[in-house]
Amino acid sequence: MKKLSSNQIRNMWLDFFKSKQHYFLEPASLVPIDDPSLLWINSGVATLKPYFDGRMNPPAPRLTNSQKSIRTNDIENVGVTARHQTMFEMLGNFSIGDYFKKEAIHMAWELLTSKEWFDMDPNLLYITVFEEDVDAYDIWTKEIGIKEDHIFKGTRDTNFWDVGQGPCGPNTEIFFDRGEKWDLENIGPRLLKDDIENDRYIEIWNIVFSQFNNDGNNNYAELPRKNIDTGAGLERMVSIFQETPTNFETDLFMPTIQKIEQMCDSKFKYSIDNYFNENPEQTKINTAFKVIADHIRAVTFAISDGVFPGNKDRGYIIRRLIRRSSVYGRKLGINKAFLFELVDNVIEAMSQFYPYIIDKKDTVKEVIQIEENRFLQTLSKGYEHLENIIQKEKTVSGKNALLLFESFGFPIELTKEIAEDLNVEVDVKAYEQLLEQAKEVARNSRKDDKAWNKQSAILTSLSVESEFTGYETEENETEINFMFKDDKEISTSSDEIVFLTLKQTPFYAEKGGQAADNGVLVDENGVNHQVLDVQQGPNKQHIHKVHVNGTLSVGQKVSAKINSEKRYYTMKNHSGTHLLQAGIREVLGENAVQAGSYNDENGLRIDISFNRMPVQEEVDAIHASVKREIENAIPREIIYCTLEEAIEVHNALALFTEKYGELVRIIKFGTYSCELCGGTHVASSKDVEDIYITEIESKGSGVYRFHAVTSHKEVSSFLQEQFAKQKHEIQPAIDKFNKAKFIIENKEIENAIGEIMNMPVLRENLPKIKIKVNEFKNAFKLYQKATEEVMVEEKLKNYKNYEPVEQDGVKVLEIKTTDLEMKEMKALSDYYQNKFDSLVVKLINTELKIYIVSSSENISKTHSAIEIFKSTSEFSVKGGGNPTFAQGKIL
Repeated sequence: MKKLSSNQIRNMWLDFFKSKQHYFLEPASLVPIDDPSLLWINSGVATLKPYFDGRMNPPAPRLTNSQKSIRTNDIENVGVTARHQTMFEMLGNFSIGDYFKKEAIHMAWELLTSKEWFDMDPNLLYITVFEEDVDAYDIWTKEIGIKEDHIFKGTRDTNFWDVGQGPCGPNTEIFFDRGEKWDLENIGPRLLKDDIENDRYIEIWNIVFSQFNNDGNNNYAELPRKNIDTGAGLERMVSIFQETPTNFETDLFMPTIQKIEQMCDSKFKYSIDNYFNENPEQTKINTAFKVIADHIRAVTFAISDGVFPGNKDRGYIIRRLIRRSSVYGRKLGINKAFLFELVDNVIEAMSQFYPYIIDKKDTVKEVIQIEENRFLQTLSKGYEHLENIIQKEKTVSGKNALLLFESFGFPIELTKEIAEDLNVEVDVKAYEQLLEQAKEVARNSRKDDKAWNKQSAILTSLSVESEFTGYETEENETEINFMFKDDKEISTSSDEIVFLTLKQTPFYAEKGGQAADNGVLVDENGVNHQVLDVQQGPNKQHIHKVHVNGTLSVGQKVSAKINSEKRYYTMKNHSGTHLLQAGIREVLGENAVQAGSYNDENGLRIDISFNRMPVQEEVDAIHASVKREIENAIPREIIYCTLEEAIEVHNALALFTEKYGELVRIIKFGTYSCELCGGTHVASSKDVEDIYITEIESKGSGVYRFHAVTSHKEVSSFLQEQFAKQKHEIQPAIDKFNKAKFIIENKEIENAIGEIMNMPVLRENLPKIKIKVNEFKNAFKLYQKATEEVMVEEKLKNYKNYEPVEQDGVKVLEIKTTDLEMKEMKALSDYYQNKFDSLVVKLINTELKIYIVSSSENISKTHSAIEIFKSTSEFSVKGGGNPTFAQGKIL
């Protein structure tokens, strides 16, 4: 067997199948295109679904690929087992109605054993087939020459691919024997025969013979067009060719592991020998190395494909992988942001086949570093808090798990992993119930957030002092110094929503266009009380709207902790608002004046007074201007001065509808942006990351509202949503086309569908996909009309051989039908009116209860269609018309 690198193995696979007339499919994005059933591309065949189910014609009947995929249903097993990866590559060859079992098996054997290709020892290869698949068994034994002790018959559980309704079939698997050192009990081939989990016989290839259709009730019918679907895990292949204990010691991961070793304290080293001479402590160390090496590869590719860390769906997975890696880095003595430094190792290992990741390197590093640093800000305190909980209570309650999530950003999965590592249980069920309760409280609170009266006597006379600390910190120890409900002062509260002030508070109150913070107040018993909203009272104190869980009292000490996630993205959007205003004024001129703004964690809006709606070229120029200043990484300055100084010396922009005190606060980004502002902001323009204007709407009276999002995550999420919306809009037309293309082929429309569905989700492509969608709609209208004409013509063939009969000196033709609709009946009437002179046509659909009558122009005065229609004696009718044509329903 040859010694091959991962790149050589991949290239050899693809070259072999190209030599067998297979069309090479470029690897697709990890983000599924037009497939809402998948969160990620999770197999080599996932990108081929439209070809297998007939929605699209394949570029060729024979296909080959190497497709990156992600599976996240068992992240906890990554690093623990020998062959689990979050991201993996599947080598594949596929036949869509072309070759079948004989050719697939012969090609597999040639690639694996031929001296020209992989040159594996045939005696080390073992086969399994489905016990009822006589054809596959005979091909392996009689044509390939596999000995009976090297082939085993498997059951439906092991050797039949079936996922319910749809194509399915038996499969055959090929295993490589790594030898007796991987089988200490020397069980041998019985490991395969009895399907026993083992490290000796490694599955390297699975060939599925898709030959049946399951009707959903486990009734199987032969498919008229049979297919081949194969998969071979690249990581497993590389492990075998490089003779490593697991996938992680290969050239795909080992350079990354060695780089991590350089970052660690000298006592932490990866041990390959530990596989054979296991030491529990070294196993934990090895696991940490493997988790990090696996996750950084998956994260690098996901971000390169446009997925950024977030709170839901794919973004949540990426955030979880980064945070999980960060925790494992801590176990190796790495207490700083380090993952972003491993991106170069991933690119070096993978860029020969995936060169596009080279161009994405800077973005990937920046995104990972920002996410790491944010997590590290809370990780130490959260980790310490979790350890204290475990030390004190020997368990993690649902209440404490929720506190870790809300205060420290610990996903429940992370809390579980850390706790399990310390042999401690987490009450996940209670956590989920409490989380749902908290969400319900938040949902209900939004209905009446502004219901309390700021001008009530209790507030206008309120003199307690409350210091805002939120510019410097996101949490602080403090004391409740005032509490009220229903405009009445109270001293204590239990299990209800109340309003209160704190001596010192990090919570920003909604003002100046910036949304309020939310978060928790943690009492001395560790109970967290949700801060739902914060408004500024008439005497400048921050009034906190709090859902009390248990009891809170005036004078009680609490720890005030804002939702740092919400603040983080709100700051991006607030600074983005300032930069956007500067960009608007640079492009549209100083006559463009702000008339209000609002920003929260989800995005921003800014109202601009201007004499007209900006055109697309101006919007593009605004984007370019702001993006330039983001990339310039301008440090944010904060200046306190008088209002006069602010305007005359610093040329600061001020909203003159606002009331300012003697001392004002300026937020400045170099010479680009300078505004009076009391809000929270990022430290550098670079922290805004990105900006995209999502909509501009007219608010009337010369005011235009700009909606925008910032950050890589939100811009990417918006673009994904818009592309999905465009595709969804034309899906009904595509479905109709796929049904009709067997009547009339149209390559232009077929190519347009492919172009739209496969267009990369990039900001510069958003206008393009909108244009393409409009072009498709117009083309499809013409196509649909043409197909309808053909279909109508086809349907009418059976009705064009009737002859009229003479009645009262005119020709009369009466036809009864059950399958013609109104428009088809009209077309049939027109056909006969053009064919015969002096004709009365009566057409009746007895199923749909439709009746039409037509009369030739020259007899319409004596044989009026409407009169004939109304006077029929056979049935009652309702409808209308004129002397030449009448139509209606049979009652």
